[in-house]
Amino acid sequence: MTPDIYNDKRFGINHKNISPNALNIIAKLHKSGFKAYIVGGGIRDMIKGLLPKDFDIVTDCEPEEIRRIFRNSRIIGRRFKLVHIAFPDEVLETTTFRSGGTKSSESIEVNDKGRIVRDNQWGTQEEDVLRRDLTINSIYYDPFSHEVIDYTNGIKDLKDKKIKFIGNSSERILEDPVRILRAIRFAAKLNFSIDEEIAVGIKEHRHQLLEMPSSRLYEEILKLFMSGHAENSYIQLSDHGVFDILFPHYQDKDGLFHKFFLNAFRETDTRFKSGKKLNVGFIYAILLWPKVFIESEISEQINFKNFYRSIAAVVRKQQIITSVPKKFSSFIKDIWMNQVRFKRVGKKSLNFTKNLRFRAAYDFLLLREIVEPDLKLTIDWWTEFKTANYDKKICLLYTSPSPRDATLSRMPSSA
Repeated sequence: MTPDIYNDKRFGINHKNISPNALNIIAKLHKSGFKAYIVGGGIRDMIKGLLPKDFDIVTDCEPEEIRRIFRNSRIIGRRFKLVHIAFPDEVLETTTFRSGGTKSSESIEVNDKGRIVRDNQWGTQEEDVLRRDLTINSIYYDPFSHEVIDYTNGIKDLKDKKIKFIGNSSERILEDPVRILRAIRFAAKLNFSIDEEIAVGIKEHRHQLLEMPSSRLYEEILKLFMSGHAENSYIQLSDHGVFDILFPHYQDKDGLFHKFFLNAFRETDTRFKSGKKLNVGFIYAILLWPKVFIESEISEQINFKNFYRSIAAVVRKQQIITSVPKKFSSFIKDIWMNQVRFKRVGKKSLNFTKNLRFRAAYDFLLLREIVEPDLKLTIDWWTEFKTANYDKKICLLYTSPSPRDATLSRMPSSA
């Protein structure tokens, strides 16, 4: 297998953009007689002219030997052994070349569905490239020889803005169905198109995602929706029929919530790019809201029994699929239950604005308007109320947007 080899000057790669720790690891491995390269996102982004953030290192040095060379390291994983080398400002992942050889080896374990459940058979660089999934993430770079090594036409696919698997797409998905989400994530992140062969494989095998550990799917959800490309991720997941697999509680046949999701995730991306923190619970509150909204009839005469029952059931069912840590499930429920408080204006509203969850609940209320335009008066009232001084708030309580609210607050509805 003969690779294409390029000089890094062709891509304008600047060593100043490379982590000094990554360079030190590679230099030390070279000094110990081993090969070592930057692989994956780091070199991919540098070729694209972007500032790299991740520096994964691959070498022919085995994990136990890496551990001996670097005292600040530890071996993690049993299914797929790798080494984390820790520095004060970052932790760098270092892996050993894996063999793409026979799946009958004792070091490679495959289940009856063709899924690789363990792979610790070491190999050569030529074999290692075949164990990787996407062509654009299988480019190797030696910063000291200045060589960029491409076995799979990954550089061409970068230029063509194409997401492709290495080898047969269906086989790669069967080996690890989570690769479906990786392909979609990189298409969304880089604004690339997904190769037709992958699209066919996704359509055929997407339901196998439900057989994956919920913790792995949870990690992918975070990467899809909390990395600055949530809107694109939602569009890609929907276009490939994967969104309804991951969040099956409500089928949006009429497209009622399509605009809601687009708007919500556009706001999420804006928040991320402005450097503001994102909350996992808030993302899940968005993703799971349709089911709660429909069952509780919150936009009309709310059925509280159905409302609280639906909240509990939706979160419980989702935990089976993608996992929802308990601290975030409580946050989700608080956001949803506080939506009722926006309809019940009274003396307690004064304390509500001081509630730790108020800001998140208010932001969620704003998102709801695209599906519920009748909320505009309520939103306008709360927008003024939350920033008003005490005297102004007392006056505003007499001008609640709902006569029923005024009755609940024990204040004259005509005031």
